[in-house]
Amino acid sequence: MGEMKKYLVLIGVILVWWGCHNPTPGYLETGNAQYVPDTMIIRKELDPLKDAYRKMNNAPWVSPKCQGVDGTAPVLFEIVDVTSEDGDAAMFKSFLNIRGGGRMEFPLKVSVPVGHYVVSVRVSNEGYSEVIPDVFTFIVE
Repeated sequence: MGEMKKYLVLIGVILVWWGCHNPTPGYLETGNAQYVPDTMIIRKELDPLKDAYRKMNNAPWVSPKCQGVDGTAPVLFEIVDVTSEDGDAAMFKSFLNIRGGGRMEFPLKVSVPVGHYVVSVRVSNEGYSEVIPDVFTFIVE
């Protein structure tokens, strides 16, 4: 019986330790995170037909929301990095905002160099944080 008591005490100690352990609250899954579509064209010269509403209301360029993210609310989005081989990434990033659902917003009346701007986004909640690299591309033409 002495051997059995040792095992029971050991199991009890393990259960107490496990019960007192503070687990990270919630969860965050970003394995399927994507934008559909994942590219947006920003026209420096507005098209009179395609951009009539945008011009009339001074409406910004807005990406679709990020899909495939699941986690304990609130889930927050943050622009981590903008890269560009042919434009001014730092300038572009300074004007780019991100709002609920991961929708990115770029002002209508801002002049940035023509180029491809690739954005990486951080998704986080109370206990988790993941960076989704090169998830969206803005093409300024």
